[in-house]
Amino acid sequence: MKQVMFSLFAGQEERYRSLVEDSMQAKVLRNYLLNEYTLPEDLTIFSKGDTKNTKNGKFYFDDFTNEKLNSCVAAVKEKGYKANRSSVMRHVIEELIQKLEGQSKKVSPAERQVKKIDVYFERGTRAVLERYVNFRDRNATLERFILEEYEPKDLNYVMDKLREPEQMKVGMDIKAYEKLDSLVEKINKDGVNRTILFRDVVIQLVSKLSKSDARELIAEKRLEYSLDDVLEVSGPERLTEVLESYIVKLKE
Repeated sequence: MKQVMFSLFAGQEERYRSLVEDSMQAKVLRNYLLNEYTLPEDLTIFSKGDTKNTKNGKFYFDDFTNEKLNSCVAAVKEKGYKANRSSVMRHVIEELIQKLEGQSKKVSPAERQVKKIDVYFERGTRAVLERYVNFRDRNATLERFILEEYEPKDLNYVMDKLREPEQMKVGMDIKAYEKLDSLVEKINKDGVNRTILFRDVVIQLVSKLSKSDARELIAEKRLEYSLDDVLEVSGPERLTEVLESYIVKLKE
């Protein structure tokens, strides 16, 4: 996590901070930029506005948030419009302010009733998730995704018996668990429970953030672990023999 600074419109930072408790301000902004923000159709907006009376605003970003911001700037420039990190952040914060102003209460950690549980996934799932969601933001990102976006899709994959289970501790507001439980009741199918839906949540979230099939990413990670196991136990020569033998079988 490192401090970043942006040139914001006069009063913009103060408006945002008035809507979110101090301890939540950086996290709410990061989660919004990572998981909700999309570029507007009118990309000329990034070159509009009075930039003569701007004020520097400071926040803390992780690598994932910085990368998302940089990708937004690059996307605007690729379309032939002017943009920089500050101009994009001015729009991000303004959009977030409008969303928060539509809520009846100030965002506060005191309003949340957090419950911690252990969830089991296929080995490699946690490592893949952490490519796209920083460990510190994992719980908040999962919670927001469940409450605001998640709808069950094809559950056949996540209902398969785990071959190599790995544990992940999750702490979220009870409202997120309640939504999952209500979905379980709605689906009303043998074998479908909160844990099954939680696996689907992670699959959908990773697929969204990576813009690829999370199942493939997890399978590749599991393969990587298996190859590392063979290397550690049997050495590089045996690993090479195993790989060459497998490649021959694929060609048959």
